[in-house]
Amino acid sequence: MANAAHLNMLKSGVQKWNFTRTQKPGTLPDLSGADLAKAALDQANLTKTNLEGANLAGASLGKVQLEGSNLAKVNLDGANLRGADLRNCSLAGARLQNAVLEQAILSKTDLSNTNLYAANLSKADLRGANLKGALLENANMSGSDPRGADLNGANLNSVNLTGANLQKADLRGGSLTGANIEATNLRGADLSGVDLSGANLSKATADTTNFAQVNLAGANLSGADLRQANLSGANLAGADLSGANLDSANLSGVNLSGADLSKADLRSANLSQADLTDANVEKVNFSGTDISGAKLSTVKNLVGEQINRVKKDEATELPIEFLF
Repeated sequence: MANAAHLNMLKSGVQKWNFTRTQKPGTLPDLSGADLAKAALDQANLTKTNLEGANLAGASLGKVQLEGSNLAKVNLDGANLRGADLRNCSLAGARLQNAVLEQAILSKTDLSNTNLYAANLSKADLRGANLKGALLENANMSGSDPRGADLNGANLNSVNLTGANLQKADLRGGSLTGANIEATNLRGADLSGVDLSGANLSKATADTTNFAQVNLAGANLSGADLRQANLSGANLAGADLSGANLDSANLSGVNLSGADLSKADLRSANLSQADLTDANVEKVNFSGTDISGAKLSTVKNLVGEQINRVKKDEATELPIEFLF
């Protein structure tokens, strides 16, 4: 229940509110449960304010200061929070559907189980944020910085992550079907078990990234940097890996049936037990690659010189013309 005096002061205008806060810095405002829908609160000083359960749907909160505030279960659907400072806030269980958070500061903010459907988070600072279980479907996160963020179990289907920095982010158990991750930094991120079917990862930086058991069926990984990445057990059926750098990558047990690997660099990669049925391997560099037990009997555009320096065994299945 909001403090009536605090609520009346806020409704008297941002200028008067901010002045009062400078005069009484020790006061911690209580606006919990307040109805502030469509309120004009741009540049308001709401640091360390209790706004739990408040209704701020459609409110204008541009460049508002909310550092350290409690916004758990708040309704911010359609609100404008462009450039807002939400560092160290609690937004657990909050609604931010279609909210504008462009260039907002959300570092170390608790956004667990938050509804951010179709929200605009472009160029937002999300370093170390807790986005576990968050709904980010159709959100715009282009150019954002979620380095080290916890996105475990988050729904990122059809999200726009172009140019984002997801270095060392935890995305385990999440879903990114149809996501646009073009030119994104995924270095050292953990995407094990994630559904990335149909996603666009072209030109992504994903060296040393964990893609174990990931579903990348039909995904676009053309020109991606996947050096030393762990793709063991992944499903890459029908994926586009043309021109990708897979130097020293772990592709053991991977399904690459029907994939396009043309001009890919697979030097020293581990392709043991991999299925390359009907894959296009035109001009692939297999130098030092382990193809023990791999299925290559129906690969397309393979020439003899490509497999002169591979590691193979009796279980390796090669096209019949290479068996004599």
